[in-house]
Amino acid sequence: MTIEYIGQAETEFVGKAESMLADYTAMLHRSDARNAEARELLADAEALAAEVRDLDNAEFMATPDEQVRIGAHRALLQSEIDAKSSRVLQLHQETFQEWEAWTARQ
Repeated sequence: MTIEYIGQAETEFVGKAESMLADYTAMLHRSDARNAEARELLADAEALAAEVRDLDNAEFMATPDEQVRIGAHRALLQSEIDAKSSRVLQLHQETFQEWEAWTARQ
């Protein structure tokens, strides 16, 4: 092996390492963004769940007409909670799949 060949191999190795580090950093940034979105969604879902609990308490003393209205509102809130929860699961799945794909390439 010549010194020129060793220098070239070293340069290629450093280039590959820098590329791998850049890919990994980009993946971490995407993961951080998904986690931030998931935290916001979970906070929103918790606020909606608190509202559902309040409706449950109000329904106990409500008139039959109010109970119907409360039930419809609760169903709407539960639908929103379910949508937010589904999005959180999707975000976590995307992060997991990206991590799996990245590690498989390494």
